Amino acid sequence: MSSKWKRKGGQKFLMIDGAVFRSAAWKALLPAERVAYEELKWRYDGTNNGRIGLGCRELAELLHAKSKDTASRALAALQEKGFVAKAKPSGFTLKHRVATEWRLTEYRDDVTGELPTREYVRWKPPLENKTQSDGSDARSDGSDRGRIIPGANTVHSPMDRTVRPVSSKSQSDASATYRYTIGGETNA
Repeated sequence: MSSKWKRKGGQKFLMIDGAVFRSAAWKALLPAERVAYEELKWRYDGTNNGRIGLGCRELAELLHAKSKDTASRALAALQEKGFVAKAKPSGFTLKHRVATEWRLTEYRDDVTGELPTREYVRWKPPLENKTQSDGSDARSDGSDRGRIIPGANTVHSPMDRTVRPVSSKSQSDASATYRYTIGGETNA
């Protein structure tokens, strides 16, 4: 590789794009899930997307987790929120132990050439199962609804009809909008 493309000092760094960092999916990640994402991104070298190998047992060791289920849940959450996609499932036989190969959705797949899907941008948090408001979160208790308060400006605050303009003069009338002075004279 030419020295034109190398960083000074030659040290590797990890950059998280602003679109990822500000997404609702990123904000919903738990710490173990963020560490799993950072580990997958650390293993990405610019040419191996779709072949990033990381198994649950290895990730559990990196997380200092007591169980590989923690790592498995972290990878499943990353997949559900759209940060990664499983490119090749793992396999285990007596002769071969193959870790799952992952693809980061923010980059082009280097194996198939598939364009970035960025599924994390479209992820929305699940809606809470809320049936009907109990009134505690409402702005008004409803007792003042339909009641006319003496001295209130009822012309500008109708409660049961469409709002009508107070003035018949158009707001875009040049004489009302663009008044300025030139040489001490008022021009309309």
